[in-house]
Amino acid sequence: MEELVPCKWCGHPPTSSVGLSVSRSSLIAMEANASTCLTCSIFSTGIRTYLSNTSMPVPNDIDHLAVILGKLAVGKGMTVEIPLGPSLLRLSFFCSKRTSWMIRILPFLDIGNQIPKTTSSDESLSWAIQQINHCRDSHQHCNSYLSAAVLPKRVVFVGTTAEPALRLYESQGERVLYICLSYCWGRRPFLRTLFDNIESHKRCINPDDLPPTMHDAIEYTRQLGVHYIWIDSLCIIQDSVLDWREEAGKMASIYQRSYLVLSATSSADAYGGMHVSLPSDYQTFALTVNTRTNEICDSNIADQANFPMTTNTTETFYVRRAYDHVNRGTSSYAGRIPMLPTNKRGWIFQERFLSSRVLHFGPHELYFECLEDSACQCTDHSNTSLDQESVLGSKGGGVNEITPRQSPTDNFQQHSSMRKTIAKAYYGPVVWRVMTRDELMYAWHNMVHDFTRRDLTYAKDLFPAISGLAREMSVARAALHGNADKAHGTGYYAGLWKDSLVRDLCWKVGFENIATDDEDEVKRIKAWSDRALEWRAPTWSWGSVNAPVKFLGQEHGTKDFFTPLCEVLDVSCTAAAGSDEMGELIAGKLVLRGQVLPARVTHPRLKTCREDGLRLPWQILSLEFGVLVENFVQHLFVDDGCQDLLGALDEMGARGDPPVVYCFLLGVVRRGGCPVFLLLKKAKGQSEEETGQDVVYHRFGRLQLTGPPRRAKNDRTPWKERFGVLAQAKEEVVTII
Repeated sequence: MEELVPCKWCGHPPTSSVGLSVSRSSLIAMEANASTCLTCSIFSTGIRTYLSNTSMPVPNDIDHLAVILGKLAVGKGMTVEIPLGPSLLRLSFFCSKRTSWMIRILPFLDIGNQIPKTTSSDESLSWAIQQINHCRDSHQHCNSYLSAAVLPKRVVFVGTTAEPALRLYESQGERVLYICLSYCWGRRPFLRTLFDNIESHKRCINPDDLPPTMHDAIEYTRQLGVHYIWIDSLCIIQDSVLDWREEAGKMASIYQRSYLVLSATSSADAYGGMHVSLPSDYQTFALTVNTRTNEICDSNIADQANFPMTTNTTETFYVRRAYDHVNRGTSSYAGRIPMLPTNKRGWIFQERFLSSRVLHFGPHELYFECLEDSACQCTDHSNTSLDQESVLGSKGGGVNEITPRQSPTDNFQQHSSMRKTIAKAYYGPVVWRVMTRDELMYAWHNMVHDFTRRDLTYAKDLFPAISGLAREMSVARAALHGNADKAHGTGYYAGLWKDSLVRDLCWKVGFENIATDDEDEVKRIKAWSDRALEWRAPTWSWGSVNAPVKFLGQEHGTKDFFTPLCEVLDVSCTAAAGSDEMGELIAGKLVLRGQVLPARVTHPRLKTCREDGLRLPWQILSLEFGVLVENFVQHLFVDDGCQDLLGALDEMGARGDPPVVYCFLLGVVRRGGCPVFLLLKKAKGQSEEETGQDVVYHRFGRLQLTGPPRRAKNDRTPWKERFGVLAQAKEEVVTII
């Protein structure tokens, strides 16, 4: 068979079956080439058909619209992105059957389905039950936690569809199936269990007093034939600190051992409800191609009655506006696709990744994911199976067949793909159990980055909201050490791990996109300069900052990347009453021995790169080291706005005596030998003259020096000599709180 050459206007068929493939074109260019390129004809006709029938605002001159055509990184699926002013229209092309002719023309086209008009339909319920039953009957890992499942301390008894009931039930440790609800609270008040009403809730809860999301979840629980549901606001006494801490410590296991988690993924608050109806902008259009003449002979609205449409002489392609899925893809034009409401909330992070099964009620359809698989209503296939060969390293096997020799992350470039396509498996115990030490560290760093991009109503909830995942990570790390006590074998301190502590200290404040117009990201950028209003972590922990964080080497992998050059002498944390070391903290201390380099604070020479004038972590201050050294670049990221240092600089700098800070050498990046420092300042109340081990410090940033360039390719000058500034460093023991 003659090999097809990619078209210069639409780039199809792509030459590679692996990775993201992107082509940029315009509607008028593809239409001009339609007579010689069938894919140009299919794409341009599909785009114009959709734009002619949409209620979205469309520019008058649509002929010159930019068009970005992309093959998804997982190997299947065609998306088209069209910038429409400030918004981005994403269209999805798919087929109902992959024939040999179809594969030759568009080899990476996905198989799609028409979906019900609403997630509350009988068809949607049947689909959900089918996914749950398949998981229950086929997945060993998903069922392993259910064998130890008992009812939580309190649950809501819902009765049956025929005989509904609603009351709070205090369990006796019965082994009975129960469902959990995962949802956004929002700001509007709603019914909660308190000291004053707990006794009445045990007798009866009036369904009319519940917000729509809870009401829908309770009714769905009955439809699934389950009699109990756990809802945090009803099953925890909300005005009892002790009850909250006790139950928060169990929350991870509550979700982990539930039969199913119902996630109100598209609802911004408890009043949004679970169910949605498909908007008219998401209707599907059919494009029928005559396979003898390679001409499009018809384009119309597709419906269930004529879906699919294929004959001996015709093939049918379909186009619709792309649905928003739980696993975020990457847009070739505008970076990350905006997150759904539940994906913005901190507590929901571990609720999703710890539970065996989650049924997401998305903005357009239902989406099911478990520890071993995932599926959505709009496609026939398992989303996990899309990438088994390239990501999971187990051709045709799946998560259940992974062995340590088939570790899914031997290639660190696959981490990014796994986070987007099979996030639930990537952030879970099944995959963690086969990872190496470096891979576990890298997975934890990725998880912390994704977690710190989420919001928490109460700052003190930070560590409790990730404690369940921390326990699972502890088990995986302890297994590598051969520790008999696998639950507490590796040492966990304020979000950092003892067996990778120096690397874990190499975090910095980092944003996804500083030029974004996304409301949530702008909110984070505006708030980053203030640490959490109430103490929740020592300054050496990423938990002390009010911003997303990234780790050194996170973009490049971790193996053989960094050489530690300091020693951890002591590390400890004190848990709050009723909590444990993985939950809420009240104190933390870190003692290190290493090289300390003094420096003086100066104002940065950088201008802000945002129109609103906000300064970002690398634009707050610079350092002077007091000696003439070879030219090097400071990559300095502060943890907050450093108002105390800037105030002292304005006051003391006028006298020619700017404030002193201290650079503690953590280690060097092996490629180039670039040193990495913690930036420390003496805690309030201690003068610059005070020295010795009684002095305590606060962390306020991270510094990495790069350059000067090597004089020749074979230059083997030790890194210490290349950075002459380090001659001033002295070995000291520092205590950081």
